[in-house]
Amino acid sequence: MPQRTPSPTDNIEEKNQHLRKTLADAYAALSAAKETIDQLKGENNLLLDRIQQSNQIFSDLNQTVEQYRHGFDDSLRPFLPHPSRLRRVWRALRYPPLTPAFPPLPVASALPTPAKLAYSPNPLPTRYSGPKRFLFVAGELGTTGQIYRCQRMSKAFAACGIETRVLECPVVGPDDVDWADVLVIWRARISDHVATMLRLFREQNKPIIFDIDDLVFKPDLAKIEIIDGIRHSATVTEETTRQIFTDIHKTAEQCDMAFTTTVELVDQLLRIGLKPALVLPNTFDTETLKRGRLAARRKTLTGPDSTIRIGYAAGSRTHQRDFKMVSHVLADLLKQDDRVRLVLFTLNNTLPLLLVEEFPELAGLEDKIEWRTFVPLEDLPTEMARFDISIVPLEAGNIFCEAKSEIKFFEAALGNVCSIASPTGPFKRIIRHGENGMLAATEQDWRDHLTLLIGSPELRKKLAQNAFHEALWFFGPQRLSLLTRDVALSMGTGLDAAQASARLLKASTATMPVAPLVPDSIILFLHDALGQADVSVVITSYNYGHFILEALESVAAQTIETLDLIIVDDGSEDDSLLVITEWCDRHTRRFNRIVLLQSATNQGLGGARNIGMAATETPYAMQLDADNRLCPQACERLFTAIHAQQAAFSYPIIEQFGANGHNDALGANTFSPLALMPGNYIDAMAMVAKWAWAAVGGYYVQRDAMGWEDFDLWCAFSEHGFIGIHVPEVLAEYRRHDSSMTNGVTETTDHKPRVVALLEKRHSWLRLTTPDAAPR
Repeated sequence: MPQRTPSPTDNIEEKNQHLRKTLADAYAALSAAKETIDQLKGENNLLLDRIQQSNQIFSDLNQTVEQYRHGFDDSLRPFLPHPSRLRRVWRALRYPPLTPAFPPLPVASALPTPAKLAYSPNPLPTRYSGPKRFLFVAGELGTTGQIYRCQRMSKAFAACGIETRVLECPVVGPDDVDWADVLVIWRARISDHVATMLRLFREQNKPIIFDIDDLVFKPDLAKIEIIDGIRHSATVTEETTRQIFTDIHKTAEQCDMAFTTTVELVDQLLRIGLKPALVLPNTFDTETLKRGRLAARRKTLTGPDSTIRIGYAAGSRTHQRDFKMVSHVLADLLKQDDRVRLVLFTLNNTLPLLLVEEFPELAGLEDKIEWRTFVPLEDLPTEMARFDISIVPLEAGNIFCEAKSEIKFFEAALGNVCSIASPTGPFKRIIRHGENGMLAATEQDWRDHLTLLIGSPELRKKLAQNAFHEALWFFGPQRLSLLTRDVALSMGTGLDAAQASARLLKASTATMPVAPLVPDSIILFLHDALGQADVSVVITSYNYGHFILEALESVAAQTIETLDLIIVDDGSEDDSLLVITEWCDRHTRRFNRIVLLQSATNQGLGGARNIGMAATETPYAMQLDADNRLCPQACERLFTAIHAQQAAFSYPIIEQFGANGHNDALGANTFSPLALMPGNYIDAMAMVAKWAWAAVGGYYVQRDAMGWEDFDLWCAFSEHGFIGIHVPEVLAEYRRHDSSMTNGVTETTDHKPRVVALLEKRHSWLRLTTPDAAPR
């Protein structure tokens, strides 16, 4: 692309860009300060509670001691004027005919521990017969793998009530061995210490699980032609690498089963005789998710800066030969398009993690390469969110590269960044080309796909959005928690163990869920204070300008303090947009985030709901139609319930108002999946977990059969075994009127048969008892 002279407009845009970034930084700093203040308030309240309880305990103790003192005074008073009486008492006590009984000392209540108790959202059965204490031992110290394979895995087991410890290998002692029921040992080389640890577990007949996340247990693979990274270390040779692999192999030989990250690694583990071997994938955690999404929001708020960054997030000097597959293409693109930059990383701002000297095609392009310092894992989502495109070149067909996990795919997706990857087995299984990412097998593929994405920001956005929605469940903590629960159950006995094993067998062939269909839309209003809310309210509206103010005011009146608001106008033809925009402009102080979107064309209820859910940046979203209202405590009560149980959705009792004089309540029954068989009994006004919405593919989008999108969602949740929580309080109000979608569309004689047919096709177990139209 030819160079051009900057115009005055460019200078103004550059200044505006700088101002937007400054504002975003200020919002981020304010949000961080608020979060710190809230944390300090919580700690202070906990300390005050402990002080108050301590004071009460000491007060009770002091009162009891005072009572005993008065008792002793009263008992001794008759003896004090006559010493002879005291001598007789002394002789009696010195040679007692019997032992006098003294009253017991008062027992002080134990102070409550200030630490939070472990919470189990997926508790094991009461009669659980499997192991109850898992010891996770890290063979490598201070690496990101330790976080993925030990810390996050430990949290997943803890979520189902298992007691866990995470220790580095050198500090494990006999007490730890005695404490644990199971040892999970990750990347540990055999040594006298490790051999003793394994022997002690075997002597006590306790299971030993080998955890591995790379193909580093087969000594015959320790060759430069297979593992290119060997040649880039001053201290590691083929011989030393072979010894490391041999030591890890010896550890594996003494284990009873294995956890690993890919199917390819399962195959290799089975070939060395270690069975069973299960895939427990690398996953992100809640904090990583928050950081990635916050970085993406900040990028949206500041706006594009005209630079297109292609990022290569290599964390070590082991990928030189991988990068060679794309180096010539990148060099050409950097020369052709002045907007393009290549983002590479250094270690501690000194040691480049990619040796560009090995790529003469990049010579003279130094000013087109951005060098960034490689950050700790917790900060990586923020760093990767700077990318516009993430590249993952690997030697397809290389046995070592084929076993690499999908980390780079979901790490980029958390920050709203799309990926192009080589078609190794793991990436072929998760990337649907052109839908949630791209696969590049040849140099020409890399050239074509990069050129296409550089020129199409909308395609980049679509791929990134789909990648995020699909990764949200598949690589999220909720799925890992369910998998680890089944692992624990499978190690027990009886029917529970057999059924858990069956679920694990089914999970071993699971594929990524297809992302929800999110129609195109445009943002008409955006306010973002860059804080962290737990709940968004999603309002969908079509020609409800005369009702929507009541809905909006009911949201503003929520007792929950930090709240996001997403409004989707589905192509209204009345004055809705003007009414909504003016209201939003007046209420920015009330909300952490407000987004008003309009669908490109009228999509119907399912499309509008998916637009709203996709726009949320909170774990939970309260669904509200524009003609209905929320009671003030709705979000607070429903959030408390759904969060406590890590449920897919929570729903309240709903009071009806408006025409026809109906006042009977809706949603009065507790959740029972089987009760959905004859028909729906749960209204759409419910709080939905975003991970659950993504896991089942969202609301269906089909205008000619719209109306039962919520019923379909509850059915899908039931088929996945997700939990629904009923909150038995009136927390929402349903408006009855003749122009409602239920009366005007769903419950009409020509429309309802199509709705019924669609639901029965999607969920063949339904036996609907009211298939005929019945207006409310």
